[in-house]
Amino acid sequence: MAIRNICEALVLALLSAVAVWGALRVPDASPGETWAGIVPFGAAVALGIIAAISLLDALRNTHTETTGQSNQGARDVIILFIIAVLYQQSFSWFGYLLPTAIVAPLALYLFGVRSPAGLALSVVLCPLAFHVIFFMLLGVYPPYGEVFDLNEFIQG
Repeated sequence: MAIRNICEALVLALLSAVAVWGALRVPDASPGETWAGIVPFGAAVALGIIAAISLLDALRNTHTETTGQSNQGARDVIILFIIAVLYQQSFSWFGYLLPTAIVAPLALYLFGVRSPAGLALSVVLCPLAFHVIFFMLLGVYPPYGEVFDLNEFIQG
């Protein structure tokens, strides 16, 4: 079990490094605007901190046997990371609104939200809340899709 925990922590550290690299590829902000990569960069650094804590904990507990425990957290983090990478990439194809409307209920489901009404509301409320926070309050320029952009479709 200890080897498995060490391997999971190392995988999380690798995912964090890839996420930091991806966040650093976000173009610099124009003068007076907030850098659009601040949230992905913060999440990637937080994942790195979690990986370091997990690795230290796994190394500290190499001699204690904990059979019967399931480490579902690492699996959930990896699934969330894959969702985040696909979400980030889909921005360039479909803009902001459509990917957020699709990913929000998936992420909420992963975190234990099972209410059909709550998941349905997240399709509308999450893009709206994030639009207000990032594009209106922080002044981040919204990404527009190359293939299809729901924002352009709504605006006409």
